[in-house]
Amino acid sequence: MNLKKILKGVSRSFYLSLILLPKKIRLQMGLAFLACKAADTIADTELIPAEERLKLLDAYRELFADVTGGNAHSIAQIVLKPRGGSSSEKALIENLDRLMSALRNLDSNDWLLIQELVLELTQGMQRDLSHKTCETLEELNEYTYYVAGCVGIYWTKMMKAHFPFGTNFGKESEALGEKLGKGLQLVNILRDRPQDLKKGRHYIPSGVPLSEIFVLARKYLGEYEKYCDYFPWYACRLKAVVRLPARLGFKTLDLLSPSLDGRGLGGRVIKVSRLQVYQTLLVSFFR
Repeated sequence: MNLKKILKGVSRSFYLSLILLPKKIRLQMGLAFLACKAADTIADTELIPAEERLKLLDAYRELFADVTGGNAHSIAQIVLKPRGGSSSEKALIENLDRLMSALRNLDSNDWLLIQELVLELTQGMQRDLSHKTCETLEELNEYTYYVAGCVGIYWTKMMKAHFPFGTNFGKESEALGEKLGKGLQLVNILRDRPQDLKKGRHYIPSGVPLSEIFVLARKYLGEYEKYCDYFPWYACRLKAVVRLPARLGFKTLDLLSPSLDGRGLGGRVIKVSRLQVYQTLLVSFFR
């Protein structure tokens, strides 16, 4: 499996983050991302009925709940049977067996952290397929935890496990990582809201103004420098990896702001330009 090629195909900003990571954690983080992306591909394959996708996610969870359980090949056959999806996502599912083999060859502690991450993440995906709506802010908070907040916690645990300065990461650091993950997911919810509504997905509770979600997203993303303070002065690349998605999140919110004052977005798909992505990457090495 050409990890680099598949990663580049299924992610834009994360791929940039990945190449900045120190070598000692680059493989683990790349495999963790692909494991999560494979689950997301299964959950979002609309050519397969939702009930079948729930069963497939159960089967996928078995691959992580027990190192000897599950059948990656059979999952891939079902997901790939209907025509559709991007070529990169197809390549990822086609290589599911190899992905699982690579994951199981990791150090046992790294494998355990990825197991925990995927089992939490897929729990949120299953909830999404079953309910497709958040009726209260508490439900929205729970949803954003399971699909993104737990990723911030995973990242923090990796810092603790692999770097000497990880001893500086107290319990609060995991809470900050969780908030950053939730903030990024709230940006995704706001950005994808028109498309989600067409699919019957309602993540913003009825009666809650969009402005409140914008404020919450900015509040969570605004924790990124406080999180970066846990890193020593010389960990410039790791700080940049934290700053890049947070700052891109703020830029996306700025682009979405017309939806708050009634001007609307004209059905446009909001996306930060590639030039802005690279510019943001460059300045992310600095506070």
